[in-house]
Amino acid sequence: MFQFNKIDVTDTIAIIALSIALVMAIVYGMNELSMSLATGFFGYIGGVATTSTKKEKEKDEKINTQS
Repeated sequence: MFQFNKIDVTDTIAIIALSIALVMAIVYGMNELSMSLATGFFGYIGGVATTSTKKEKEKDEKINTQS
């Protein structure tokens, strides 16, 4: 079955804030700002995903070595 990780509050707040800012920039027609926010948003998401993947691999390796 699927296992869910604990939700990190700071990541959640950052994702929500960037999402709201991106939508507002698009609605108000601020093209340069929306492009910058989108780049930052996707970069942040990629960094969080990469970090969590590395942590999971390290945890799995630690468990396998203890067995």
